[in-house]
Amino acid sequence: MGKYIGIDLGTTFSCMAYINDNGQPVVIPNAEGKNITPSTVLFEDGSTIVGEEAKNQSIIEPVNCEQFVKRHMGERDYQFSTDDGEKYSPEAISAIILSKMKADAEKHLGESVDGAVITVPAYFNEAQRKATMDAGKIAGLNVIGIINEPTAAALAFGITKNNEKEQTIMVYDLGGGTFDVTILRFDAENITVLATAGDRKLGGYDFDKCIIAAVTEAAAEQGFDIQSDPVAQQDLQLKAEEAKKTLSAREKANIVLNIGGRPFKYTLTREDFADLIEGVLFGTISSMENACDEAGLEYTDLDKILLVGGSTRMPLVQEVIEEETGMTPSSEVHPDEAVAIGAAYHVLETLKREQKKEQRKTEQGETGNRQILDAAIPEPAKKYTFTDVTSHGIGIVCVGENDQEYNSVILPKNTQVPAACTNQYCTTAPFQENLYIQVTQGEEEDLRYVTVIGTAEIEIAPREKIVGIEVTISCDENSIIHVRVYDQDLQQDLGEMHIDRVSNLTEEEIQQSRQRISRLDISGE
Repeated sequence: MGKYIGIDLGTTFSCMAYINDNGQPVVIPNAEGKNITPSTVLFEDGSTIVGEEAKNQSIIEPVNCEQFVKRHMGERDYQFSTDDGEKYSPEAISAIILSKMKADAEKHLGESVDGAVITVPAYFNEAQRKATMDAGKIAGLNVIGIINEPTAAALAFGITKNNEKEQTIMVYDLGGGTFDVTILRFDAENITVLATAGDRKLGGYDFDKCIIAAVTEAAAEQGFDIQSDPVAQQDLQLKAEEAKKTLSAREKANIVLNIGGRPFKYTLTREDFADLIEGVLFGTISSMENACDEAGLEYTDLDKILLVGGSTRMPLVQEVIEEETGMTPSSEVHPDEAVAIGAAYHVLETLKREQKKEQRKTEQGETGNRQILDAAIPEPAKKYTFTDVTSHGIGIVCVGENDQEYNSVILPKNTQVPAACTNQYCTTAPFQENLYIQVTQGEEEDLRYVTVIGTAEIEIAPREKIVGIEVTISCDENSIIHVRVYDQDLQQDLGEMHIDRVSNLTEEEIQQSRQRISRLDISGE
């Protein structure tokens, strides 16, 4: 009987944890003895290296090194190509990282990893959530659930700090590549998400890019062409990140590069850095304002602002938050480990839910999943139930006046999940033989500002008249979307429609990727 773990699959670093038999969280170190693993993959001479060594060697073989792949989850057209022409989807690269973490966990625990809860940014859309679950499947992981990263951090805070009082908390989660702000209400037993906002392409990496742009421009003024030197580019990527970290403790940082065989030095002060990243930081403030507006709250209604994510270590981030809200943000949880710990706690409730499902199967004469049924579930020091919300509105494409297409939201943003909502529509013409539904995410009527995440088609009985149709969209515990259709004229449930998810891998592609990844020699060195 193996263990079930929580995994924070991050843009720049990943972390994993489990709950021991005493109900206490334990962060699982990787094979190199570190609690966090760089989310970096290097393909080298038939080997696949993941983690610190891959990051260190990226300067030597930048074309064979993939970083920040989380930003491309749910992007069907993105593929990473090695210099020998091998191509990998974002799900496959993420699966390589997860495979390394699974193997490291099994080595440390001395037993198999039977399943996992994986975290995702709260502002991930459905395609990105599905891509994350698919990555786990490719890695050979039984993904029993996913949880939003700010909610996981809040869960870790509530349990490890043994919170008893009712309070309203804002979780400010600024990681390496994504940003979420979530407002939650705590009481002694419940965590309720009130609103969430954010940007899936805003994080510490964007601060690095600001430094990179400034250094590249300064070098060009002195006759250095960094953009034509891939090794210098990768060196600058690493040293920009180091300079950012240095400025958290010092007033200035030096970046020294070798460009085309010539040395170049750039000095960055904390004041200059603040000017460079002002626009990026303003983006986080805008999301904070949006979250408060959607929750119907002012900053003065908040009891605490909880910092999560490695980028919140920057004094500039803390200063901007305090200046905006008048509150000193709290660093009560470990910025790199809290999300994984929260995911590990969520494993317990997810297992209980899954065990009930499997028990119902056995009671009905079906074969239940023995791994789930036999899983030992430790009792944590404190229990919370939590309710999360949809991060985007969910709807369908409709035809209005003058045959103009528009987005019709069925399940509004910030609806508590699991949830289901129904809207009434009608066919567009007499004798219509099928319904073609495009499922959307986004709040605007204008289709230019929403994302079509999938399509579904179903046959209907043709009739002389326009027929009334009910469309029900539901969102499960993992924020995965389901669509059902009801024929009002025939009073007939047409069942759940299969959604062809345009941004995700097919089941056949998932299995092909799984076989391919299983043949790789994956290690941390």
